[in-house]
Amino acid sequence: MSDQPCLEPKQQRSQLTQQKLLKALHHSLKTKFFEHISIKELADYADVSVGTFYRRFKNKESLLPVLYQDFGVDLNNWVTQLEQQKYTSLNDVVNNLCHETYLFLLSNKGVFRTLHLNSRLHSELLGSDKLIDRRVIYQRLAQLIIQARASTNESAAGTAVFLIVSSLLDKVLYHDLTPAIACPLSAAHYAEELPKIILAYLG
Repeated sequence: MSDQPCLEPKQQRSQLTQQKLLKALHHSLKTKFFEHISIKELADYADVSVGTFYRRFKNKESLLPVLYQDFGVDLNNWVTQLEQQKYTSLNDVVNNLCHETYLFLLSNKGVFRTLHLNSRLHSELLGSDKLIDRRVIYQRLAQLIIQARASTNESAAGTAVFLIVSSLLDKVLYHDLTPAIACPLSAAHYAEELPKIILAYLG
């Protein structure tokens, strides 16, 4: 077996196997934490043998860079959809951004939790996506705010995006843990109240 945690698939069959295992991981993350998912479970759902898994991946954690890069595509597509919407005002942008961020986090909760926790334990994961730069993603979100009101500077717009994403992430992923418990609102209700905070900050 290679010392590399994950072999880059070159043949179509290998690419198909990787796609099957990634689909299996997405399926399992809907109901389980990553740490509770077994390799056999992934192999069974993907309809491959455990041996086939180990020929492609060193261990379960070796799937994380693949998941991170795959999710980068989903993230890019989500921001593109936001950019294509028509906005009438700063209020419209901020309200929509809070609402859509909440929905996106909620619909990808298992993936977000897995990547959020593991990127802090394994910082090398953050550089594993060679296609989608997360900094650019956040800059594009900030540009939505700037375009709605040209007087907003990049620093303020970036801070607003950080507040939206980070606070909603805590409320959606860890609603019953600190610091999310400081706010008694549900994640859905918080997403409705958050625009008031952001708009007040933006002045």
